Amino acid sequence: MSQLPVDTVDHDAMVPMSLLIVEDDADTRGNLIDILDMDGYRVQAADSFSQARREAHWNDYFAVVLDRKLPDGNSEEFLPELKQLAPHAAVVIVTGHEDLIGAIAALRNGASDYLIKPVDPDILRARLRQLAEKRQAELALIAANRRMLQAERLAAIGQMMTGLVHESRNALQRSGACLEMLSLNLEGQSESLDLLAKVQKAQKQLHELFEQVRDYAAPIKLRLTVCDVRDVLEETWENLFWIRQGRTVAFTMRRDLPVPLCVIDAGRVEQVFRNIFENSLAACTDSVRIEVTWKASVLQGRPAWQFSISDNGPGMTTEQRQKIFEPFFTTKPNGTGLGMAISKRIIDEHEGLISVNESCTEGTEIVITLRASERTS
Repeated sequence: MSQLPVDTVDHDAMVPMSLLIVEDDADTRGNLIDILDMDGYRVQAADSFSQARREAHWNDYFAVVLDRKLPDGNSEEFLPELKQLAPHAAVVIVTGHEDLIGAIAALRNGASDYLIKPVDPDILRARLRQLAEKRQAELALIAANRRMLQAERLAAIGQMMTGLVHESRNALQRSGACLEMLSLNLEGQSESLDLLAKVQKAQKQLHELFEQVRDYAAPIKLRLTVCDVRDVLEETWENLFWIRQGRTVAFTMRRDLPVPLCVIDAGRVEQVFRNIFENSLAACTDSVRIEVTWKASVLQGRPAWQFSISDNGPGMTTEQRQKIFEPFFTTKPNGTGLGMAISKRIIDEHEGLISVNESCTEGTEIVITLRASERTS
């Protein structure tokens, strides 16, 4: 029995979608895999339910194609456990004419559909297409509700932070003025002036933190236009000249790749790229290597462009990958931990995706997927 391949599908992207085939006949199993591969599904297979139980990635599937009779039992026996293992997956029973009564019984036990052997490829593809579209709609609704709740929470935080920033700004300005006056009285007292400078630096950091929290909570209003994202990337990199000045940095961007036209707010997306570039420059020691590539992709069933920004830094731990987009999580000594949280909000508002490539073996790779323009270059 072959091992099931590991599925690394991002469920928010919804394409490609994963399904499982449980079929003991090798020829039938191979034919089903070939048929469904053509439609772009990520297909996994097992020759028995016991193998599937051991090796399948149950949370990944939108559908399970299950042979009614398997060496270790039949579909009626497996369905209760299957609905627990993969509660969101539709189950399609494959059966022979003589097992039709059993297939109907399986429908009563929670199966979504059944197909008669030999399976008609067009009927199978049509049924699975309907199930995939239904699951995509469910995921889109879940994502929309999640964004709505997040927006409500952020609105409450924003109202609170607006007042807090206003009051803190006044207090910080008053204390800052007092510290400036105190510095005049401490002229020539180097130790006291050093302590004073540290207090002033802490005040400045506190003010920046308040401003960033307010920016994080503030509503994001996008001004969408069709942009060549290469231009946004290049402009972002050029604007970071003062940060990388004096360092050994190699920045690579493939101009020979297809033109990635996307519908974006260029200023907001530049903010995302800037955060990623700044993180790479902070994490990497010289000589720094930062590479940007892109390729055509699909996002929620529509054309998209997937951008990859990778560096040769020390990489991330599992905890860092899991928390990188959480507010206030940072590995920088003086970081606020809001840069990547804000970046995720911006990409979410674009109905795009941003993630860390967990399979990256060297350095860190951030992957961003944005909706493509219908206009071609």
